[in-house]
Amino acid sequence: MTNYVGIDIAKYFHVATVIDSTGKKITGPFKFDNSREGFDLLVTKLELLEKSELVIGIESTAHYHQNLLHFFISNNYAVELINPLLTKRFRGINIRDVKNDNVDSESIALFMLFNSKDDYNFHSTYLDDLNHLCKERADFKKKHTRSKIRLTATLDKVFPELKPCIGSTLITRGFLTLLSEISTANEFANTRIDRIYNLVNKDRNFFSLARVEEIKSLAKKSIGFHNESLSLTVKLIVNEIFHYGNAITLLENKIIEIMEKMNSPIMKLPGMGYIQAASILSVIGDIDRFDKPNQLVAYAGLDPKVRQSGQFTANTTRMSKRGNALLRSAAVWSAHNMTRNSLTMNEFYQMKRNQNKSHYNALGHCAKKLLHYIFYILKNPDKEFVIY
Repeated sequence: MTNYVGIDIAKYFHVATVIDSTGKKITGPFKFDNSREGFDLLVTKLELLEKSELVIGIESTAHYHQNLLHFFISNNYAVELINPLLTKRFRGINIRDVKNDNVDSESIALFMLFNSKDDYNFHSTYLDDLNHLCKERADFKKKHTRSKIRLTATLDKVFPELKPCIGSTLITRGFLTLLSEISTANEFANTRIDRIYNLVNKDRNFFSLARVEEIKSLAKKSIGFHNESLSLTVKLIVNEIFHYGNAITLLENKIIEIMEKMNSPIMKLPGMGYIQAASILSVIGDIDRFDKPNQLVAYAGLDPKVRQSGQFTANTTRMSKRGNALLRSAAVWSAHNMTRNSLTMNEFYQMKRNQNKSHYNALGHCAKKLLHYIFYILKNPDKEFVIY
């Protein structure tokens, strides 16, 4: 007989309730601290039951659930991480409007009972690590992009002619090294050409002397104003860009290291890279959470919105974008790579373009098709999957 443990998570303490497969309460609700002593108390109570018959449900609650989740994983308990929106809707079935920690823990246990599966997979520590690393990478990528935008906006004040002259070269390592030393039009105008040339080509020779002379000429005629505070701001932003770039490289190296150990079958898809695959796998987690590929598509927010009222049903709607943003962006990114590496995906993309779909609309359709592929591959890891 399976017993279900529902745990309501808080910052300093948690509340647990244990029920059997008939919904009868066995233990609890009882409170235990978010500490080693508290975890040991929980294990003492759970040891009264057969470990192989226990299934533990924990709500995903900011970062507060992570210590307890890893504790269960390291001690080989079957544990399920639950979307709090699902348990909230489940609690809404109750007529009485009651919400407290005791009721919540019992509701989570009942939710596990009514949504029980035939088999519970143990969490993969690899997937937990990837989930953390991919979220950190996405966060640093956003900060990296914002810093680049801030750099352009600040340079528009002190040297507005620079960006139109050099374009995307502005964010290369060589030019950023130059900006960390010389930041405003006034500073460029008052610096010797050979110093500018040596700074911009410090790592490798990619900027000609003629280009340096052109920049110095523009600096002398610039309408930008010199300001010590803005000059310092440019240098600080450049340091930010270097910092975020180095952090992203470290994260990506660790992600690749884990992916090589996992040897995931989705890496066989043409054009699938380690970073994209890691982002997708880290969000999906246990594929058995999804019964149909369309559920995975909806989880990514790639499903279309539904607009219907009375006799009216909209024939064309936009992407819902109500799901996981990281999974959605990774799926679109991977689909774009597949259109250039897979004949099958390229033909599908061209078909959508011939139906007057925009580039990004067609990529959205490709991303949905890709998630169908991934669903099949993860559900059937031992079966051969061939795509050209």
